[in-house]
Amino acid sequence: MKSIYVRTTFLSILISCLLLNISSFIQINAQGLWTVQLTSFTAASRNGNVGLNWKTTSERNLMQFEVEYSSDGRYYHNLGFIPARNSINGDFYQFEHAVTYSDSAFYRLKIVDKNRKWLYTEPVLYHVNKITAFFVYPSVITTNIMNIFLRDPFNSLEVVSLNGTVMLKQNLGGKIGRINVPLSGNLSAGMYIVQLRNYDKTITQKVLIQ
Repeated sequence: MKSIYVRTTFLSILISCLLLNISSFIQINAQGLWTVQLTSFTAASRNGNVGLNWKTTSERNLMQFEVEYSSDGRYYHNLGFIPARNSINGDFYQFEHAVTYSDSAFYRLKIVDKNRKWLYTEPVLYHVNKITAFFVYPSVITTNIMNIFLRDPFNSLEVVSLNGTVMLKQNLGGKIGRINVPLSGNLSAGMYIVQLRNYDKTITQKVLIQ
């Protein structure tokens, strides 16, 4: 009896392992969506933005992939969608998200089929590669001019509100040294993020406009 019990336990473990491997390969939800096999979903830096990549090995009767974003991993916002190609042997997809000032972000896919059934992928966490620096002086701005001091060339400057809205954008064209940036009248008093970008780096600084 003991030897039979050992074989049964081993068989149960083996079956459990096989089921785990299958469930990690075939995505399914309570609505019964069996139309896609997703093998990878990653987020990486791309031209100062977040580049999302995912790959499938099989697709059938799909409508689209919806990309969702969250700053806290709980509440997600829709960023857009990519139509599904419904390739029998799968396909490769890309989506680019222009980040603002967050230290990290969560991304997930909502996969929707032609019957409007859907499933979510597991979210991926991306840490934004940004450097906090001091290039605006003074950081408390009391006039309609912001003084920027640059040692390295940057392509663009953005002034971003704390809720992520880009309030001002200016092309710097690789200039260095002191640059005076006029502030528009729609910038109300408060805290903002000033963001500089080039091809491989983004630096930020908080400023207070009075």
